[in-house]
Amino acid sequence: MCAHVSPSNPAGILTPPSEVLLQTFPDLPPIVSAATAIQRLRTIRFIPARQAIAQLAVWQESSHILQLYRRYFPQEFARSTTSTVVPIHQGEPGYSEREFEFFKLVDQRLFGLPEMMFDMERLPSIPIYPIGIDWEDERENFRLSLRAAMALVSDDDSMLWEAWLPKQLRPELGERDWEHFEELCRTVGGLTVRFPLLLELVSLSTGNPWLDTNWECCWENYPWEESAMEYLRKEWRKAKQIFAQLNPLLDRMDQHPRDWLKRLVKLWNRAIKTPTPTRR
Repeated sequence: MCAHVSPSNPAGILTPPSEVLLQTFPDLPPIVSAATAIQRLRTIRFIPARQAIAQLAVWQESSHILQLYRRYFPQEFARSTTSTVVPIHQGEPGYSEREFEFFKLVDQRLFGLPEMMFDMERLPSIPIYPIGIDWEDERENFRLSLRAAMALVSDDDSMLWEAWLPKQLRPELGERDWEHFEELCRTVGGLTVRFPLLLELVSLSTGNPWLDTNWECCWENYPWEESAMEYLRKEWRKAKQIFAQLNPLLDRMDQHPRDWLKRLVKLWNRAIKTPTPTRR
């Protein structure tokens, strides 16, 4: 006999569980048979655990990027109506429209981002691309001032010196005292004080990620985090300042190469370390 609410069972204590659920939660979907439930489960597409973990990582990174969007550009984020759906192209996740929107704002207002980023699958970190000297490029493509600085630090391009320097003046071989070279340049004054910065630029030793990076080497990974964003924002500003300092010197060297290359090489030669006498 089925139990239900009756004069002998006023509290429904013996009511079947299905009836109790429907009475307690009237909005529940209807109860189906086991056969129907199994049929529905068979239509569900399960993915491997590794793939599921990778998908969760993509969603987590996308969430971090959008949080940075809201942190740095709150007004634009509040007005945005673009999609946050992460697309999949040929099995690889891309960037959502909302993320693209953020990248463009970063490129315009914080630091440079390469255009190729907008046409590729998701990258593992914030991409840094070289804006300094590319030693793989043809030397003749550089302006004379940069070519001379490159020839000085690499001890090559003798044809350049033959074209612009007197016969008795050539860069001398030997280890340099860098501090002494900087001191000599400061003593001369004027734009000459920027010679050391020029040589740091061409030797990829400024300490700046954009200026010291080239396409042949791996660079440090910068995750989409606020600390990395702030660091890159500061370093991008420094890179711009370095170019602002060097451009007047480069222009002067290109306009008067004989005078300025002679000055550069003379100071470079004076900075050679004095050989230590051999003890007997």
